[in-house]
Amino acid sequence: MLVRHPRRRALLRSVPLAVGALALGPALTSCTHASERLDAETDAIPEVDLSGVSAVEEIAALVPAAIRDRGELVNGAALNYAPGEFLAGDGTPVGYDMDILAAIGAVLGLSTRTESAVFAQIIPSIGTKYDVGISSFTVDPERLETVSMVTYFRAGMSYAVKTGNPYGIDPQDLCGTRAAHQVGTYMDDVVAERDQACRAAGRRGVTDLPYTGNADAATAVAGGKADLLLADSPVIAYAVDRSRGELEQVGGIEDSALNGIVVAKDQPDLARALQAAVQHLIDSGALREILAAWGNESGMIDTSEVDPSS
Repeated sequence: MLVRHPRRRALLRSVPLAVGALALGPALTSCTHASERLDAETDAIPEVDLSGVSAVEEIAALVPAAIRDRGELVNGAALNYAPGEFLAGDGTPVGYDMDILAAIGAVLGLSTRTESAVFAQIIPSIGTKYDVGISSFTVDPERLETVSMVTYFRAGMSYAVKTGNPYGIDPQDLCGTRAAHQVGTYMDDVVAERDQACRAAGRRGVTDLPYTGNADAATAVAGGKADLLLADSPVIAYAVDRSRGELEQVGGIEDSALNGIVVAKDQPDLARALQAAVQHLIDSGALREILAAWGNESGMIDTSEVDPSS
């Protein structure tokens, strides 16, 4: 049985390169040309046209005067979680969260700026250093005790296999499989739990293949050196979308939860403005276009809420 982690299922930060390199060697030295192409494709950054998103006067009027007068919405994000938020080669913050932030800013008549932050330090800095935190935060009761959260996306855990599923992978039965994933993520626990359960049942365990990055793990699956890729659903969707047919998703999304924009509790007007802006992007189709460009249309929600009860 999965242990639920109500946090962002993202990097546990600063894993030494040598750890992942142990797994990288044999898998990548014999990759096919197709899998090498996949590795390059998973680093591709789509162009998202936001020129059709413009200010909505009645929504912009909800923005607190101090932020409206400043003319800028400042975001804190941990820029190491592709495709949500990460750094392009030139150091520019990119990802679907960055495009969503820019679109929200356009609706509110504000420019936007993202500052790189340590994930654990974002929430304590909301309302002082940052106006908002858009950084793949999972909505959970513990967070809602200290901040408000405006929902905009839904994510969970997913699986990808080589197209055609040649090894007949069943996500509900991973015994005897070779599981690739990014080291230092929630998937470390998932693989360990599945392996333990298989062995306790007297069956073959799960071979753990940790890689330094999701692109490397996806490449191993495409090249036949691993049977499946485990990752957050946005990561899987992005990898499949960029794989040029080399990978396909198998099974559904597990442990699904809403993601939310973090706002200070004492800024209810800003929370309402953000909720209205997100709902406008949903209703206009702009949010779907952003997510589709990043291969993550499956994360769409129909209604944005402030501090959802479940």
